[in-house]
Amino acid sequence: MISTNMNPTTIIASVQPKMLNSVTEQLRHFPGITYFSPITGRFDLAIEFKAADQKQVYEWVNKVRSLSGVTSTRTYTPFEGFANGKNVQPTDALALCLLQVNDNAQKVLQSLEQHSQVRNASVVPGEFDILATVYGKNQDDVLSQISKIGELQGVRSTETLLAYRPIWA
Repeated sequence: MISTNMNPTTIIASVQPKMLNSVTEQLRHFPGITYFSPITGRFDLAIEFKAADQKQVYEWVNKVRSLSGVTSTRTYTPFEGFANGKNVQPTDALALCLLQVNDNAQKVLQSLEQHSQVRNASVVPGEFDILATVYGKNQDDVLSQISKIGELQGVRSTETLLAYRPIWA
């Protein structure tokens, strides 16, 4: 497992209707973002960034919350996790997979590390136990991978947020 300072923090935000384009345009000018993307599901936007410390995470969350149109945020800062080191292509499909586990989260994390299309995964505090970023050639490929993740021993439930139009820094 790689230390947490190598794993990204993810902010998932809800945005006022018709304000998504304005918010994403503002994010284009934020240095330090790995990627951001509109997403499907109960949230509207995912933002991934690497922070050096807790203070920087706090500053980032406040910056995002201050954007006109952002109505709420959830922040997932990793305790431990891994990144596979592979470069995701700008044309790849991407999804966030939020996992609740009924077993040891570290065991599930180790199982996720065996999936070649899991870009990164981390144990996180909050409603979910693990946040994993999954990529593939297209949405069907991603959904196939997520289906396999849902079958891992120790996974109780999953919620998938499909990214569309990811903007990579």
